[in-house]
Amino acid sequence: MSSEPTLNVILFQPEIPQNTGNIGRTCVSLNAKLWIVRPTGFRIDEKQVQRAGLDYWQHLNWQAVDSWQHMLPYIDESRLWLFTKFGTTNYSSVKYQRGDWLLFGSETSGLPQTLRSHYESHCVSLPMIGPVRSLNLSVSVGIGMYEAYRQIAG
Repeated sequence: MSSEPTLNVILFQPEIPQNTGNIGRTCVSLNAKLWIVRPTGFRIDEKQVQRAGLDYWQHLNWQAVDSWQHMLPYIDESRLWLFTKFGTTNYSSVKYQRGDWLLFGSETSGLPQTLRSHYESHCVSLPMIGPVRSLNLSVSVGIGMYEAYRQIAG
């Protein structure tokens, strides 16, 4: 397995520890790095996070930063994809590359409008044809990650 992450997954101010734990487990499965932008709605060392991550949490490559401003020096903004229901590009239309950055908002607020506006051409969405406002965060991350990985693995 490469020491460089296949993907970088950023959770912007996540609120539900079980979602973060599930996402961490998915990151381990695809050799992706998980980035967590604070504040969070929980303590990262809470049992719910690690329980959802099962015994894989110890294998997770992750890092937490205190704010979006602290995140920026790490990111290749040209390879940043914002997953939002306001995106005008279908997530599967993007040409993902190894090392891309996939950004997901919090469970109740999504991504702030300021980020969506700043990176407007990099906003992608998952199709939802039923009367649903949003998908579960860990489901959305899984869908996005596996599409990116499908393209990268060829």
